[in-house]
Amino acid sequence: MFFRRFFLVGLFCLMATCVHSQPEAPRIEPEECSWFSSMLSRSQLDRLECAWLVVPEFRDGRESAYNLELALLRISSRRATNSAPILYLPGGPGEAASSDLIEWLESDLGQERDIIMLDPRGTGFSFPSLKCPDEKPTNIVDWVSECRERISARGLDLTAYTIPAIVRDYVDLLFLIDQPQVNVYGSSYGSRLALMLAGAAPERIRSLSLDGVYPPPLRHTAELARNLDMALNRLFEDCARDVVCKETYPELSDSFYRVVSEMNASPQEFTLQGQNIGMTITGNDFILMMSSLLHHTGAIPYLPAFIASVAGGDYDFEPLLVSELFASDEGGRASQNESAFLTQRCPEDLAVPEAQRYLTDSDGIAPALMAATREVVAAHYAKCQAWNVPALTPRIERPVTSSIPSLIMSGAYDPATPALWGSFAAEHLPNNWHFVFPNAGHVMLDSVPCATEIMRAFLSDPLQDPSADCYGALRPPRFAVSPGKSD
Repeated sequence: MFFRRFFLVGLFCLMATCVHSQPEAPRIEPEECSWFSSMLSRSQLDRLECAWLVVPEFRDGRESAYNLELALLRISSRRATNSAPILYLPGGPGEAASSDLIEWLESDLGQERDIIMLDPRGTGFSFPSLKCPDEKPTNIVDWVSECRERISARGLDLTAYTIPAIVRDYVDLLFLIDQPQVNVYGSSYGSRLALMLAGAAPERIRSLSLDGVYPPPLRHTAELARNLDMALNRLFEDCARDVVCKETYPELSDSFYRVVSEMNASPQEFTLQGQNIGMTITGNDFILMMSSLLHHTGAIPYLPAFIASVAGGDYDFEPLLVSELFASDEGGRASQNESAFLTQRCPEDLAVPEAQRYLTDSDGIAPALMAATREVVAAHYAKCQAWNVPALTPRIERPVTSSIPSLIMSGAYDPATPALWGSFAAEHLPNNWHFVFPNAGHVMLDSVPCATEIMRAFLSDPLQDPSADCYGALRPPRFAVSPGKSD
């Protein structure tokens, strides 16, 4: 296991009565897994190792006032093997890998391979944390400004918590563990980190698995409306090709945009099974709600019924209650640290004049989508201006080219990281396998069992076609024609 060498160094120092200072960062220091003792069973704890990855505060040549301690976990495989482990890079940005610990403890991918997880600097159990109190005022920019002042008062320099520093932390980790190579898995924003890591330390990476790929230099903020337009059009087109859906919900696209126009003119109060939940929604809000729902594979089959219900004047979430969105936390990321999110995303978005581009580059996009998402973009830039972290250098403006064997998994309905982005990444990864899941939203490994089968085959031999029988059997969603019924 990757901590053994550090136990031995400590033991040697005890025997030799060492009096010198601790070794310089970077280094790994073992830690008891007390963080999880109350939430895990004994058998789960037996499979878990915990440690700190100790790294310098600054990565740009400045002298660090102190070191950062990043929470590091390793889940041992169920069967002892010599297989290269999986290094999991979480998304967000601002998510902690440790928040997905239970899922990885239960994952079939842990049968033959250890899973390594690191909470990026500023997130999760890593110290110091960038997290501010969750209570937000009505004006979100005020909250951002107050949070920024709190962090400054603690003496933290946010320029030490941007993407280049995080990637360098992972590079240090790859050279400190007791494995010559790892299989890197990055989901959503984690795929962006994975690609940058591949560019920084290719010799330490056996394979790349990119789930909902977000490749440099593309930017979610600038393409928000276009990506949502593609996802919604996919929904309308698949419904029109489905005989039952087309018959039950004719002219779904027209119904949707009529609803948006009417609700912008007269916002509506939504209910849940007839109960008032204090939610009044405009047409622009409805568009953003659809974007959120399209992320969730389990909700997609019920969206035509939901749109039709609202178009008929029934403003209740009843048609969605049977979707797994309401039965689980699929795709949910309550662990996201908004301070870390702003620190990582804003320097990218401020590096180019995105706001001006967004206001003019709208060819072919439904005007209603441009209007709704323009509000989101404007709010994001206002928060970034208040957050006041300098723009990144141009190095993130180039695509990552790598010969590392790569698995790319895209959801046909993904409004955040569309299949088009997977194709863009594939152009620069010559040894790639790109799978587009016709019934899926954002991040396949969470919600499509076939994705796990494909990834297991890929990890077994990254140079062989990992296609599984299940993939050929996948079809577009079977749309529900009434609450609780899918044909």
